[in-house]
Amino acid sequence: MMALHDQTTALRVAFHTLGCRMNQYDTEGIKAAMRLDRPIEVVDWSQEADLYLLNSCTVTHKADQECRRLARQVKRRHPRAKVVVAGCYAQTQPADLQGVPEIDGVVGNTAKEQIKRWLDDVMTDQTTVLVEDFTKHPAMDSILIDEFVGRSRAFVKIQDGCDLRCAYCLIWQARGPGRSHPLPTVIEQVRKLHEGAGYNELILTGVHLGSYGRDLRDRPERFIDVVNTVVETFPNLRVRLSSIHPDEVSDELLEILATRPQLRPHLHISLQSGSDKILKSMRRPYSRRQAIDAVQKTAAVADKVGIGADVIVGFPGETEEDFLDSLGMVEDLDFTYLHVFRYSARPGTPAAALTPVHPDIVGERSQRLRDLAERKKTAFHDSLLGTVREAVIESSIADDPTRCHATTDNYANVTVISSLPPSSLVEVKPTHWQDGRLHADVVRVLREARPDVRQA
Repeated sequence: MMALHDQTTALRVAFHTLGCRMNQYDTEGIKAAMRLDRPIEVVDWSQEADLYLLNSCTVTHKADQECRRLARQVKRRHPRAKVVVAGCYAQTQPADLQGVPEIDGVVGNTAKEQIKRWLDDVMTDQTTVLVEDFTKHPAMDSILIDEFVGRSRAFVKIQDGCDLRCAYCLIWQARGPGRSHPLPTVIEQVRKLHEGAGYNELILTGVHLGSYGRDLRDRPERFIDVVNTVVETFPNLRVRLSSIHPDEVSDELLEILATRPQLRPHLHISLQSGSDKILKSMRRPYSRRQAIDAVQKTAAVADKVGIGADVIVGFPGETEEDFLDSLGMVEDLDFTYLHVFRYSARPGTPAAALTPVHPDIVGERSQRLRDLAERKKTAFHDSLLGTVREAVIESSIADDPTRCHATTDNYANVTVISSLPPSSLVEVKPTHWQDGRLHADVVRVLREARPDVRQA
């Protein structure tokens, strides 16, 4: 292991990301900032390193627990190494992490890319806590990245933070107010990853994607302008959206979905509940009717559009009738998959003070919704048999090295026989189910990826 004060020898750094796509992008930003500061060698989390950096999540208490577990585990394996927890958990609950003796540094979201402010201190045995209020960082200043190691489809963070105050959520505290990259910066980032790094599909992401541009007082761009400009500027690029609120599924967005093949026929909707009572209690900015309209209009745009949603089960005050509103909505509408979450009380949120639903009831309801979601997903995949869809080649399958995963334009997972590099753009034809997987044939190669684009 290198001498901790020696900046001429590459620092061996292992990264581990917990949570969302935003965090995955941010981890690449931390790597890029470190490379600007000093030589580093990125190694796998399982290998020996000088520094282990956990980019943390705090959406649920389980994410908090996992972060602490990983920190303790890696310190036991490598007691001379330094362990830093950065990101959302560090930003919102630094005292929790300061109390973990295995953790040498706690760095919030405002400072995690400002390497010069904390890395030397950590590496010279100074316990470091660097967590600041977002008022000191009113503009979005995250670094642009020119690679996305380990991914066959890269993310582009166009917006960060949130101005909503949903009753269950800590994200506005973890990531601050809504802030947007100006459109020229977004285009520069897309260019770096598409033309520079060779990615054929990029995912536009943000904490509250549909609010893009509201903070840019001197610029007129809105979220829809970003989408339009990206697909017009890069005609060979395929673009996907990460998540959007039901009230932001506008006619303009649906028009682009219907007329621009570069924009993937897939929306992930931040639903959370199908009950008006629960949506109001959650302080969500839309109604059940708006959510239904958003899904129905999206489904009508094109054949076999992929439509996913996040749903929280067991929010305080949720009755069986409220839950059936959510269950019935999923049953009646053309959802193709769901992400189902049990409600997790977060300290300091209004919902944490409310009377919880009994855990057994939450577990039973979650299972019912997951069972329904699995049936909907299977039916959607069955409907693709015999059709031809665009897809991106992803990782190879561990137990069958002749086959690879691939993600279709409408967000179905298939497996194909292929030796193409990850990120290659192809057309596939799903043919049959086997061993719980939907198998497909590659019928045409549209654009082979460069071999240096790393697999997911």
